[in-house]
Amino acid sequence: MANTNNVDSGHPNFLIIPKVSTAVRNTMIAEIGTIIYNTTSNKLNVCKAATAAAASWEAVTSVQES
Repeated sequence: MANTNNVDSGHPNFLIIPKVSTAVRNTMIAEIGTIIYNTTSNKLNVCKAATAAAASWEAVTSVQES
C-alpha cells in the first residue's frame, strides 16, 4: 500500500501543537476545542469559548492519585 501521508513509514506519526505566549493566546479568537502549548505557563491550553479573552482558555493539568 502506498504511503499517502508523506511520512516515512518507518517512523510513527506525530502531532505538532502550535506554541504561543499567554499574551498572544489572549488575543486569539479560536474554535472551541483548539489546543495550543502556552510558552508562558509551559502547559497545554484548550479553548472553551470562541472569544478573545483569558477566560476562554483552560490549562490542561494532571491530578496525582492518592
